[in-house]
Amino acid sequence: MRRALKTLPWLILIQPPSFYTIAMTILPQKAIVLIDPVTEWKQLVQAAAKKQNDDENTQYQIIAIQMAGIELNDKIKQFLPTSKCLKEYGVDHVISMNRRDVYSCAHELKILEQQEKLTIRGVIPLSEIAVDVSDMLAASLGLPHNPLDLGLSRRDKGFMKDAVARSGLRVAKFARVGGNCDGDGSEPSMMGDLQRSMARLDLVFPVVIKTPQGFSTTDVYTCKSTTEAENALNAIVGRIGPDGRAVKQALLEEYIGGTEFAVNIMVFQDYGLYVTDVWKYEKDHRARYGSAEICNPNDPALCDIILYAKNVARAVGVQFGAAHVELKAKSLHDENKYVDPVMIEIGARLSGGQKASMAKAAVQEWDPFTALIESHCGQRFTRDSFDFTPQLFVRHIFLPIERAGRIQAIEQVNPSELKTLYSSSMIAHVGDVVSKTTDITSCAGFVWLVGERSLVDIETVQVLSEFKLVIDEISP
Repeated sequence: MRRALKTLPWLILIQPPSFYTIAMTILPQKAIVLIDPVTEWKQLVQAAAKKQNDDENTQYQIIAIQMAGIELNDKIKQFLPTSKCLKEYGVDHVISMNRRDVYSCAHELKILEQQEKLTIRGVIPLSEIAVDVSDMLAASLGLPHNPLDLGLSRRDKGFMKDAVARSGLRVAKFARVGGNCDGDGSEPSMMGDLQRSMARLDLVFPVVIKTPQGFSTTDVYTCKSTTEAENALNAIVGRIGPDGRAVKQALLEEYIGGTEFAVNIMVFQDYGLYVTDVWKYEKDHRARYGSAEICNPNDPALCDIILYAKNVARAVGVQFGAAHVELKAKSLHDENKYVDPVMIEIGARLSGGQKASMAKAAVQEWDPFTALIESHCGQRFTRDSFDFTPQLFVRHIFLPIERAGRIQAIEQVNPSELKTLYSSSMIAHVGDVVSKTTDITSCAGFVWLVGERSLVDIETVQVLSEFKLVIDEISP
């Protein structure tokens, strides 16, 4: 053997390939799937590009799935990125899921895995429309997913309340209205159905009437009279809902008073639930959102809210990914505490309104986007002592449209004058024909401020006082 080496000295001059090089040429590259990339998808793409795998120094390939063949209204469509935009920002592959066809999408993903030598590790929903299909797709691929038998409870607000109530938690009284026949077998009378349901549940006005599978406060009506309730039912039943599905019944719900909160949770394998950020909402006299401000999850005043939100997430089977729990609670001013929380709804996905980015800006060393990837890939959260107390104050300001018509001019504060400005977005533009704001998607725009509380308060007043839409009414 030694003689052979002497006669072949060139053998020792060749640099042997490293294990990393061999692994890269043999092992498939890991990938994640983003379904319906709407909510902060750019931030998630950035996190995936930086995320280092456990054993190899490689980045995740990113596969985006766009939902096609779904009848969405124009207000929602404006938030959807194009395939070109996704690829320009760093998405490697874009696939279309037509009419929620999970089987065909799973089939296409498996072929892509083989052709591109990929191993898909997780499926992540980035909109409310993606929540129901994401778990089914992940299950089809043998990937971490929330239990399918509770899938309806994570989307339909009626089944959602059923699941939460079964866990012993308080929920608003409710009934499905609009699809039941009168006793004589005649065509359904929605108002008769409503009146019987209100009597059975011992409800009086005001009540809430909403689409069972809505989102972003669309098709949610607080009704103070029979006339308002009838108008709400006519606007919902027999029409296409926000998620593109036909709505056969509306939900009648008990009106819950109090202060509204949103509790954001990140859930890891084996039910490791972490409350990452909490938001308190302010509403105007018309029950429209005015602003949302960040709170400290460790505040003793919120302990009942935090415990309730965690139990809600468990009740509907959120075992992987993010959860966004909306609830109301009563304020005990003499004790500086919020009590008696009641769920409005829960979204098994990342919160909208840039809340994840704002939490990242306010809480040191917290990266919700990397954590979301780790969670959906079945990894554990290893930082048990992590403190989610925000070091900075954040306020999300909603800019409403006060009346319908054509926008002639938009007046707003000069961004250079705001020291705490994090970002802003103007949805409405000069020349647009607009309707009065009724939900989040019909706002004129949004402003996000981050900084010291006192300065954010001052600049909030400045933003609101200088914002004005000049609108000309359009003759019918």
